[in-house]
Amino acid sequence: MSGRLPFDPGRIKRGKRAGPGGETPPGLVVPGDGALPEGVLTITQLAVRIDAALKSGVPGRVRVVGEVSNVSSRTHWYFSLKDEGAVVSAVAFASTARKLRVLPTQGERVIATGRLDYYAPGGRVSLIIDELEPLGQGALERELKARVEMLRERGWLDPETKRPLPAFPRTIAVVTSKDGAAVQDVIDTARRRCPAVALLIVDVRVQGERAAPDVSEAVRLLSATAHRLGIDAILVTRGGGSLEDLWAFNEITVAEAIRNTAVPVVAAIGHETDTTIAELVADHRAATPTQAVMALIPDAGALQEQLDALARRVSTAARQHAIAERKRLSMLAGRPAFRDPARVLDAHRDRLGSLTRQLAAGARTAAMQAERRLHRAAARLERHRPGVIQARREEALRALEDRLDRAVRTRARAAADTLDALHRELHAVGPLQVLARGFSVTTTPDGRLLRAAGEVTAGDEILTRLQSGTIRSGVLGPGDTTPAPPRPADRPPPRRRRKAPPPDDRQMGLF
Repeated sequence: MSGRLPFDPGRIKRGKRAGPGGETPPGLVVPGDGALPEGVLTITQLAVRIDAALKSGVPGRVRVVGEVSNVSSRTHWYFSLKDEGAVVSAVAFASTARKLRVLPTQGERVIATGRLDYYAPGGRVSLIIDELEPLGQGALERELKARVEMLRERGWLDPETKRPLPAFPRTIAVVTSKDGAAVQDVIDTARRRCPAVALLIVDVRVQGERAAPDVSEAVRLLSATAHRLGIDAILVTRGGGSLEDLWAFNEITVAEAIRNTAVPVVAAIGHETDTTIAELVADHRAATPTQAVMALIPDAGALQEQLDALARRVSTAARQHAIAERKRLSMLAGRPAFRDPARVLDAHRDRLGSLTRQLAAGARTAAMQAERRLHRAAARLERHRPGVIQARREEALRALEDRLDRAVRTRARAAADTLDALHRELHAVGPLQVLARGFSVTTTPDGRLLRAAGEVTAGDEILTRLQSGTIRSGVLGPGDTTPAPPRPADRPPPRRRRKAPPPDDRQMGLF
């Protein structure tokens, strides 16, 4: 035995804890003197060593293949990857899950890319997922269907968007591998059908990781230079292979490049049973490279046959037209105008003479009618001549003046007689005539006519108008025999009366 002391529970000091560097970790009770036995690790120290061993023994990123199980989706995706001999926990955080091409599905075999992480509080080793790829033919087929549905929703597969192929192309650009069997089929078929059509072979990778970028870049470059190079169509083709071999033509970058080309695109990928996204997006799909060339390039022999058939049709039509025109000419030659032209001319000459006589008679009749209308118009014009109208108006004006003068004189005499009568009547009832009969008129000094004794007070001055002269007098109080003294200066002034108009000597203030 060594010199170590046996374990004594009584020596444990409650509350002391050790950390990773020798300090007491949480939850660990150590001997009372704080020292650990030699070779003993705390759990935290062990966790640190496990984490360090993982980081030093496993590369930063690993790719593993396994079957998905125990899928749990909350904010993040938690699941397990397993095979026949082991299980590894995996997690795809929310930020990563939104970017995954495929989501973890129970029982699905996938290739997972990520880094290992040891979660010390839970004691778990997990694979932190960065990328998830489907594995196997079934997964690729599901991915292909998903992409096809996406492109269908975008409208990239609508037949209305397909462009017609050129009838007689000058140059066709062929995007394929120069080492494949497809390019030789294209060249042989093109030479056999119509050697006049030029082929521009563009060598690209058609399989592998660099295939999709190569194909899409070649299609974009050909589209940009199509006008300058005289390219009328593009053929994208390759030979047969598995779905994995043809996968480059299912990439969205290739489909986008084909859709945005300036010229029509024909796609022939793989065998007749193979269908790729590039073929669905293209303007025309062919089962094989040979069929693609046959759709693009007309057959010279067939063209020659068509020309021969057209020549025969033109010749037949010309003969038939000549026969028809000959018959028409014979029919025209049998008409009277061509058999005896003089007789026809005589008949027309007689008709022309008759028409000439009718025209002359009609002209004379029209002239006479026009002359009569002219005479009637001249008579109306004479009646409406300005001099005649002016004379009539002057005569009417003189008659009106005479009538007006007589009326004014008559009205003036009547008014004068009326005025004389009114003058005599007014003179008879005038104030002066009244005064002449012994009456008088009393007024205030300002000319206001007095009609009642109450209109004056004691001490007021009044004027009495007689037929000849005026008497000025003062008003006495009741029982007084002497004139009242003048009003004192502080007596309130008499009530202000409306100022009377200046007296009229003829009316004496009576009117």
